[in-house]
Amino acid sequence: MHKEKISTYQEAENYISEVPKFTRKNPLEETKRFYQFLQMRGYREKDLGKIVHVAGTNGKGSVCAFLNSVCMESGYHVGMFTSPHLITMRERFVIDGEIVSEEAFLEAFLWLEEEMSAYHEQTPDYQPTFFERLFFMGVYLFQKAGVEITIMETGLGGRLDTTNVIEKPSVCVITEIGLDHMAYLGETIEKIAKEKAGIIKQDIPVVFVDKRRESSVVIERTAAERNACCYKVSNNEYKINEIKKKSIDFSVCSRYYDYVRLEVETKAVYQAENAAIAVQALEVLKDQENLNGITKETIISGIRKMRWPGRMEEILPQVYIDGAHNEDGIEVFIESVKAGWQQEERKRCFLIFSAVNDKKYDRMIEMLTELACITDFCITRIPEQRGVDIDELEKQFRSHTDRNIHVFEEIKDAFAYCMHHKGEEDVVYIVGSLYLAGLVEDLVKGSLE
Repeated sequence: MHKEKISTYQEAENYISEVPKFTRKNPLEETKRFYQFLQMRGYREKDLGKIVHVAGTNGKGSVCAFLNSVCMESGYHVGMFTSPHLITMRERFVIDGEIVSEEAFLEAFLWLEEEMSAYHEQTPDYQPTFFERLFFMGVYLFQKAGVEITIMETGLGGRLDTTNVIEKPSVCVITEIGLDHMAYLGETIEKIAKEKAGIIKQDIPVVFVDKRRESSVVIERTAAERNACCYKVSNNEYKINEIKKKSIDFSVCSRYYDYVRLEVETKAVYQAENAAIAVQALEVLKDQENLNGITKETIISGIRKMRWPGRMEEILPQVYIDGAHNEDGIEVFIESVKAGWQQEERKRCFLIFSAVNDKKYDRMIEMLTELACITDFCITRIPEQRGVDIDELEKQFRSHTDRNIHVFEEIKDAFAYCMHHKGEEDVVYIVGSLYLAGLVEDLVKGSLE
């Protein structure tokens, strides 16, 4: 497809999807030069309002969603850029709680094409990558909307991530760091932490999860080098009071109000930690930028109203999707299942699993088979080359369990099998990959339309 012929949203999305086939990863300096070019042409960073820059291995999308919800509840005009998407690329751009329209997406795409044409007059070889295109489109969309606060999630890593062209955020946030994307970020927690800590800027405060000493040391050292104040969030900063049928009641340590009692409508116990990170970041942001609209009341209300698809999300009665896709994610998924599970002999519990081949799927499978409540494992394959071969997945499961294992080449068949055999009191979990979560979300959406 030639981009000069593009005139519809679907054509634009299809074109962007094809970008990885004909572009290479650009050095961050090249991306910065184009970013600076856009600023000289009027698309200035200051027009993105107060920027909260979020990195981490697990939980960064949820933290962004909590920040977004509270800032909206506080009366601010908010833009949020996250990745990946589950169903449509438009999900990556949220303005005041709504994903952008197809018309706005197309407008941003065509705007970027015009700016690239102008830039190519002086730098003809620069071609933005898939993620760079979406980031720059976000800059345009948020500036045009006149947002007061921009919440910006990194794509991969931090130091060399496209979003790190941002020059002066108001607050940096680093969520839990674990072993993921090791081929790109390093094979140890320390090396991965160094990449994530690359978002820390001179004199800009940073809020981070103080859970693993090896990552905390790296973050604190980087912050000291850049004169950035550190705000730690450890297990002492929050406590779970009660796990209810559809929600979690917990308390978070506030800088102003001692402990604030909060409730989030999810069964995912890990959201208490993510909420604690968001609350700390919001209070730092309030101090840093005099955002007095952020209050105890708006924090309570915003946390309660937060919705984030694909994170222990109940998409149908007793059918849950969770985007856990690495060892740390699977560990907290298991904690959530155990915490919410009531032992009843009549209950049957199905788990649909698939994974992409750059993850430690063997260890993920070993961990999942330790969940005693699962009666049936349903294995399927994510389409295209990234999906792990279904025979390999079956081999891994059979080496760890003698419980029921069902194999399906197509995701839709695995889902249909579970829904056909599921009784009213039975439970279905879908886990292993955000791609899997998105594909099942799409199946359910299509069946309901």
